[in-house]
Amino acid sequence: MQELLTNPVIQAAVAPFVVALVSALLLRRFLPGGIGLAIIGGFLIAVLLTTGLTVQPLTATRKIILCGLLLPFVMLLLDFIARMPQSTGLKRVLRALPALLLAVAALWIIWPVVQRQEGLAIWWMAAPVMLYAAIIIHSTAALGRVQKPAFGAQAASALILAMGAGATTLIAASALYSQLAFAVSAATGAVIVVGLLGGMEKLAKLGMLTVYAAAVPVTLFVAAATVYAQLPVLVLVCLALVPLFAWLLLFNPLKLIQPKQRWLALIIASLWVSIPVLPAVWLTWRVAGPVSF
Repeated sequence: MQELLTNPVIQAAVAPFVVALVSALLLRRFLPGGIGLAIIGGFLIAVLLTTGLTVQPLTATRKIILCGLLLPFVMLLLDFIARMPQSTGLKRVLRALPALLLAVAALWIIWPVVQRQEGLAIWWMAAPVMLYAAIIIHSTAALGRVQKPAFGAQAASALILAMGAGATTLIAASALYSQLAFAVSAATGAVIVVGLLGGMEKLAKLGMLTVYAAAVPVTLFVAAATVYAQLPVLVLVCLALVPLFAWLLLFNPLKLIQPKQRWLALIIASLWVSIPVLPAVWLTWRVAGPVSF
């Protein structure tokens, strides 16, 4: 049994998927608005099977784990407050706070390396990482807030972003980051499966907690890998385009691809948003070289 639990496939795929699937089925019945908890549960079981849930010493990986488990709830609270009746200016500030929060979290994670830099080198290292984190969470959150039904675009964006993070960090020689990123993608996939099993009226949107739970940890893994592993900074640009491609799919004025089958629509959406991931994988491969298994 111990050998089974230490298998990377179990840790990064099977266990997170099963835990998230069971959790999502229960949450869909008893707490539909909290189905994003299933992704957090899948991520948590992967953490327990790999690093364990300890805080000290507070390494970069443990910082990411803490942020991945806690920040989605903080961002959901900010989003809830922003929906309350208030001035437009204050509403915009509140909606910008999650992006600022994740940018600060990214800086906190890479700070041990940043503080050893001097002059402009500090900004050359910190600015791309912080900007990437802010863009990802702002664009995915905005995608989650659209009024029209957006399940396919949201699901494809969340799933492919997590898979892209797992693939690029694996090639960049960060096996642990890759395992945990793939765990998030497995948990996200389980939530999507549960969503597809429901009726059409339940497929309108993923929900903000789901969006944040899927985006926060994988964004931070990729951001940290540019400093602690061999991930090229240009990969951040490519992965930041994933939510944008989902937007283009959602607001396509020509409506060329609209299959009635839900599974086919999701597959097409996933293939479409995977386009910017391909150059990200290629760039990482060029810099880091092939993966040694």
